[in-house]
Amino acid sequence: MIVKPVLARVALVDQVTAVLMERILDRAYAPGEKLNIDALTREFEVSSSPIREALTRLSALGLVASASFTGFSVAPEPPREWFEQLRDFRILNEGWAARQLARSRDPHAIARMRASIASMERDPPRGQAWDYVGASRADEIFHEAILEGAGNEILAQAVRGLHPHLHHARLFSRIPHDIAPMLDEHRAILGAVLRGDEDGAQAAVESHLKTSWHRYNGWHADRPEKR
Repeated sequence: MIVKPVLARVALVDQVTAVLMERILDRAYAPGEKLNIDALTREFEVSSSPIREALTRLSALGLVASASFTGFSVAPEPPREWFEQLRDFRILNEGWAARQLARSRDPHAIARMRASIASMERDPPRGQAWDYVGASRADEIFHEAILEGAGNEILAQAVRGLHPHLHHARLFSRIPHDIAPMLDEHRAILGAVLRGDEDGAQAAVESHLKTSWHRYNGWHADRPEKR
């Protein structure tokens, strides 16, 4: 059962966007499900404007689909081939970024990486879907720190523009798994950065991204969910 949200009147669109995103990532709204503006307006007790703007924002993030005559719906999950191409794109770009960070050892980026690891160590998933979404957000902070620390904003924007962690967050709740191996891989990346080991940092990122893909155990969006 979906609990009715209580919203303040400050930054209303941001709050509506956050609630709808949580429901999509937590699979309260299934892929392909229609998102009726009138129904959401009544539930949230707001005008249609913040609902429409929030759905438009989520559409730009790839979580919501829109069409002229059918309105808004939850975007389908990308197929296996898309995730494989995304993995290869990230290996090339984030591996290079890790090399640059190992060279510069930017203290702000390193602090963010450490904070991400500490967050997952302090509050690991406990089997609930939302826990895995939270872990995915901490993972995003870790990788974002690598991209920022590389000092190449164009590269960082290219990776961010694909919103990889939002799409992977949808899989965390669908296929929960132990995050301990991911934490070990993050520690290996951070260790190489701290040592100034450029080759090691790049290799650790590649190993992490490849292993993360294998953890999905051949899952792809076209395969029916296991019950």
